Amino acid sequence: MLVPNISLPLLGIACTFGKGYDITKPLRPKGPLGVALDYSLATSWPEPRDAKDSSVARNWVWTSHLQFKNPVSAITDRQLWQIARDALDEVHVDMKLYKIGRKHRPSAMSVLAWGNEIILASSQRGRSSFSYGYRGTPVLETLELCQITWREDGPGGGETDKEHRNEGKCGELMAAHLYYSQDATVTLAQRNARIGTVVEQSDGLKNTDPCGQPENVSKNRRPPPKVEFTERDLTYRKDNLGCNLFVKREGLMVLDEELAPEPYDLSTLAGGVVVSNQIQLCAVIRRF
Repeated sequence: MLVPNISLPLLGIACTFGKGYDITKPLRPKGPLGVALDYSLATSWPEPRDAKDSSVARNWVWTSHLQFKNPVSAITDRQLWQIARDALDEVHVDMKLYKIGRKHRPSAMSVLAWGNEIILASSQRGRSSFSYGYRGTPVLETLELCQITWREDGPGGGETDKEHRNEGKCGELMAAHLYYSQDATVTLAQRNARIGTVVEQSDGLKNTDPCGQPENVSKNRRPPPKVEFTERDLTYRKDNLGCNLFVKREGLMVLDEELAPEPYDLSTLAGGVVVSNQIQLCAVIRRF
C-alpha cells in the first residue's frame, strides 16, 4: 500500500476527495512493469469525454503487457504473485502522476501468464461495465454462457437471471479482454494460461481466488477439454455468480492463494523483457 506523503497536504486532500485530476495528455509509466492508465478508456468510452473536464463520470483501468525472451513457464507462481503486488503499487504511483483521487482507485490487480507473455490488469472503476457494455467480445460470450448455466442449473431454478456479481469489472475479466482483443482465435485454455489476483484490503494486500465461491475453484489443475459444471460448482447464493465460473469455462489455471510471494529480477526473469507496451481495452496498442 502506498503511504501518502505528509509533506504534500494539498495533494493528499485532492486524493481523498478525488477532485482536480489532470488527464489532458497520456503520461509514461514510471514503474519497471509499465503499468499505466488505460487512457483511451478514460477519455473515450462509452463515449468521448473532454480530457480537461475532471467533473465528468469516467471509467478507469490500469494495465500493462510484457513479452519475455523465454517462456513464462520459467516464472514461478510465487513470483507471479509478487508481480501482481508490484503492479498494484505501480497503479498508485501512476494515479499520483495524474492526481487521480482515491475514490477512483482499483482494489484488485490480476496477472495473466501464457507463452512468453504476461498481461497485468486492474479491476475496473466507474459507472459503466466494459464487460457488458462493449458488445461482441469473447469475454461477454463466456459471461452469458455462465449466466445461462447458473440460471438453469443453479439456485434460480430457471427463473432467476443474474449477471456477474461485480458487474464484470474484476481484474480477471479485464485481463481476458486484453488477451482476446489481440488474438480471438486461440482460447486461453489452449494457452495453458495461469491467472492470479491480489486485492487491497484494510490490512494490506491479499492473494485471492476468483470471486463467487472461492472454495470451489481448482488450483493449478487443468479442467477437462469439455468443461462441465458440477452440482458443487453451482451451489451459490443468489448474488454469487462470479469469476469462478468464468475462469473454469475459460480453462484458466488459478494460482494458489496460500503461496507466499517470491522476489524476482525483471532483467533476468524468463530471459528478460523484450517488449513492454500496453494493450488498451478499446484494442489500441500504446508503445513506450
